[in-house]
Amino acid sequence: MSGPDRPSDKALEIHGRYLTVDGHRIYLDEIGSGGRGAILCVHTAGMSSLEWRFFLPYFGRLGYRVLAPDLPGHGKSLLRQWKPIESIHEYGEILCHLVQALNLSRPVLVGCSIGGDIVLDMGAHHPQDWAAIVCCEAGMRNQTFPEDFLERGREDAGIPGFHEFTYYRTAALCGRGAPAERVREIQWLRRRGDPKIMIHDLLAWNRHDLTSMASRIAVPTVLVRGADDSGISQDAVEQTRKAIPGAEFVVLPGVGHFPMTEYDGFAQVVESFLGRHGF
Repeated sequence: MSGPDRPSDKALEIHGRYLTVDGHRIYLDEIGSGGRGAILCVHTAGMSSLEWRFFLPYFGRLGYRVLAPDLPGHGKSLLRQWKPIESIHEYGEILCHLVQALNLSRPVLVGCSIGGDIVLDMGAHHPQDWAAIVCCEAGMRNQTFPEDFLERGREDAGIPGFHEFTYYRTAALCGRGAPAERVREIQWLRRRGDPKIMIHDLLAWNRHDLTSMASRIAVPTVLVRGADDSGISQDAVEQTRKAIPGAEFVVLPGVGHFPMTEYDGFAQVVESFLGRHGF
């Protein structure tokens, strides 16, 4: 039911736009007025802003300005000089410059998988620039894959079935409670991605190490892990929680590596966290 105190349906449509940041043509989805502040959402390896399509309207209705960019080389974003990025920190710095270009004041950072690594990196390197951090399915150090396996993927013939491997592994990464239609959607999203970009993202994930800097994160932080996620261990997230002063840890039963798509209750988990900290 609409009324004078509720945003109109038109105001809650997701809108797309482009900006040039550090030579990359960046696409982002955006929704909401921003009366309660801004939220920046960072997607998983090889994916795009489409991962956040359920999350954006929820927080738009609550009065936030919610933005979900495609990282360079992902979705509709183009790479500077067509060179893939394989550094979590470089991704983070590009997003810091995107925040500056958008004139956002201390947004909340929400990221999943490599997006979780990225928001932790942003929090450690720029500790005063954010309101809060929500890190999902990630930690300060994640060496999930054999390095030689990923290195072979630099060449097209190195892992010829990698695209299909990624497609089928997606189902294994989802939780037992994920609706079948959501699992199919996540598989479709991952199949749209460039295998070369995915390989570079996973190299970045494998090599990122924030153990010496995690304690610099100075804003309210919550670490979220799906109990069924085989992509990162409970211990890795627990060690990250211990390293970040005051960090919280939430485990989601029956959820896997993609909580924002698998689980409709994920938005409420984030809302509850923000509410506890006065946002």
